[in-house]
Order: sequence, then structure tokens, then C-alpha cells
Amino acid sequence: MRFWQKTLLVVLILFIVALDLSVVMIMNKSWQLNMQREVQRSDNEQALIANNIYENLNSIKSRGIAISDNVLFDVARSYAEYYRRQDMGLQLWDRDHMIYGSGGAASANLDEGQQARHRIERSSKLPAPYDHLILVYSRSIEELYAGQSELNRYFVLINLVAGPLLAAALYILIRQLTRPLRQLSQTTQTIAEGNYGERVLLKNNDEFGELAQHFNRMAAAVERHIVELSAMAEEKQRIVDNLAHELRTPLTSMQGFAQYLNAASVSEEERITASGYIWSETMRLKNLVFKLLDLSILRRQSIEMKRISVDELFETVRIREQENVERAHMCLTQHTNTNTVWGDPDLLASYLVNCIDNAIHASPEGSEIQLLAYEHNAEVVLEVRDFGKGMSKKEVRQAFEPFYRADPARSREHGGAGLGLSICRQIAEAHQAELSLESEENQGTRIRIFLQLHNNEAHT
Repeated sequence: MRFWQKTLLVVLILFIVALDLSVVMIMNKSWQLNMQREVQRSDNEQALIANNIYENLNSIKSRGIAISDNVLFDVARSYAEYYRRQDMGLQLWDRDHMIYGSGGAASANLDEGQQARHRIERSSKLPAPYDHLILVYSRSIEELYAGQSELNRYFVLINLVAGPLLAAALYILIRQLTRPLRQLSQTTQTIAEGNYGERVLLKNNDEFGELAQHFNRMAAAVERHIVELSAMAEEKQRIVDNLAHELRTPLTSMQGFAQYLNAASVSEEERITASGYIWSETMRLKNLVFKLLDLSILRRQSIEMKRISVDELFETVRIREQENVERAHMCLTQHTNTNTVWGDPDLLASYLVNCIDNAIHASPEGSEIQLLAYEHNAEVVLEVRDFGKGMSKKEVRQAFEPFYRADPARSREHGGAGLGLSICRQIAEAHQAELSLESEENQGTRIRIFLQLHNNEAHT
């Protein structure tokens, strides 16, 4: 049974039971009040008649007439005939002897069961000196019973009419109230089928509206995580594919030269040439493995921040890159407008070395490479700028992907594995810093890392 069906059934039953109980209690209370009024009326009328008979008997006695049974009979009959038109009956008893009887329990035309159900009988003694006389009063309450029967029939009719109407109204109301639940159910089913962009469109300002908002936020978080997981899976697969491709070329070359050395009669010069190729491919493989190891360490290991002298950092980088810069016949210039920066000195040095290596590979001989440090918008910026061939917008978007090379032939010529900028991105993330790459074709490239204030001041 559906939730709305259970709700409809329970509410309908509770409502009808509560309504019927209330009506029955009200009807019962009304019956009791009506009976009390009838009893009170009967007591008042019986007392009035008894007092009138008493006054008549006193009047008769004052005229010197003896109070005999015949006199009592005539007096009682006169009152009985008067009140008979009002469906009342009177009896006059002298102790255990009935002097006059009309209607009530002494009536011959009514059975005892009817009299007990539909008449009220009251009795009392007359005042002294006639206290040996007992006046019995009876009155029909058929109208009261008839009215109660009519109310009972009306109550049954109301139930027969109101029950279906109430069920229809509750059906419409509950279906309307549970509509948000049906929408949530449909949306969850759609999401379960793989459509993670589905959302619940509810604008209610109640608990259902809040539930829809929380559900949409949850669905957005799930969708974001699914997208991230899919992107990570694709990236891992791309890394594996690129790694296999990177390993295939040097391994094939090494295998070929090794077979050549083993199978052929070669001169010493040819042996040196072949072994040189094997050595260069081995070094390229070593460089690739070390780069991958650096990436793995950066993703798993937290760093310890400390104050670093910018001049000392730039000097360390200059010394490490001096041979490469001189070999490429280029000039590395330094400009600093800030004294210190917070971060890991080894990682920041590695970041700058990778950026300078990329600048060397992308620049012609005699070019200038600038190494800059300055403050910008309350942040410390470390920048490497070259004036080489630059990159297109598409190449800029892909530059940080592992194994990506803007110029594969030139990168292979210099032994690059396409992991330098990926390492730079990991270093920036480890420092919780923003990384910016700007480049124009035939104009040059600038790459900047923005070290945030909490990296620069919170650790002082």
C-alpha cells in the first residue's frame, strides 16, 4: 500500500470515528437534558394538580360536605378530563385503594412495555390532612422519543453522505500534499538510472521545500563527485596510455641497439655510438621515473611551510640552471620587489627549475628569461617569463596535463617527459596557491604562482 493510501485510510477512519463519537456524545447529552426538563415539568405539573385538588377539597369541606370516595372520584375525574386533552393521566389512591384511575399505569389501552418506554409517572401525597391520599401523574413523552429517532436517522444519513464526500476531499488534499514526495521519488529514480543532472523543481516554503533544497544540494554534490571521479579515471587512463607510449619508444630503441651490438661485428666507433644511444634512452627513462615519483610524493605528502629568502631561492635556482642556460646561449635575469616568501624551499625551487626548463625549450638561442618576485593584490607572486614561440589557447588549456607536450619533437630532443607543468601544478596545490599560465604565439609565455596571505603571514 502506498504512503498516500495509508495516510488517506488512517485520516479518514480517525476523522469519521472522532466525528461520530462527538455527535453521539452531543446527542446523548441533549437526550439527558431533554429528559431532565420533561421530569422537571412533570414534577411541577403534578405538584400544581395536587395543590389544586387540595384547595378544592378544603373548599368542599368548608361548605360542610363530607369528603367521601364519591367526592374524591368526582374531583379527580374533573381534573383528569381536563388534562386528558394534553395526553396526561391521573390516578388518585387512598393508601392501597385506587379511587380514580385514568391513563398511565392504570390505562387499559396501553401495554406495560409502551408505558415504561414512552410515559413519565410521578406520585406524591397530598398535604395534610389529606396525606393519606396519593396522586399519581403520568404524561406521554412520545414526541421526545420521536425526535430522538429522527435525529438518529439524520445522523445515519449524514454519515452515508459525508463519508464519501470526506473521502474524496481527503484524497484530493493528500494527493496534493504528497506531490513533492512523488517528485522526489521520480527524481531519485532518474538519478539512479544515471542522469545525475536531474533536480527537484519545488518552490514550497515548507518542510518539503527545504527537503527539496537539501536533496538538490546533495544531488549536485553527487554529480560533482561523479564528474570528478570520471575525470580522475580518464586522467589515470590517459596517464597509463601516455606512459606506455613513453616507455615503448626508448625500450624499442634500447632493444634494437642491444641486438645490433650482439649480432653484428661492429667497430669500436659504432659500439660507442650504439652504447651512447642506449645510455641516452636510459637517462630519459630515469628522468621519466623520477618525475613520476615526484608527482606521486606531491599528491600524498603534506609540506612544512617556513620563511624563505627570495634572493637565496633565486640564487639556488640560478646555480642549478646556469649550465642549461649557458648551453642554450640564453640570459637569465632576476628582479625582486619582495624579500621573503612563505613555502617549502625545495618545492618552490623545483617549481622554478621546471618553469625555466620549459622556457629554455620554447625559446630560441640568445633569448632572455626573466625570473620575477613581487607583490600583487596582497599576494606574493613568483613569475617566470620567456619571449619564445608561445602557445595557442588550446595548448594552454592542455599544458598541465601529464605527458602533454606543446612541441613533442622538441621536447623529446631535450629529454622532456611532459611532466614539468604537472609537477608545477601539484606544487601550487600543495601551497594552496593559484597557478596562472598566459601565452601568445610568437610572443612568449608567463607562468605565475600566487602565494596567498595565510601562506605568507599565518606561520610567522
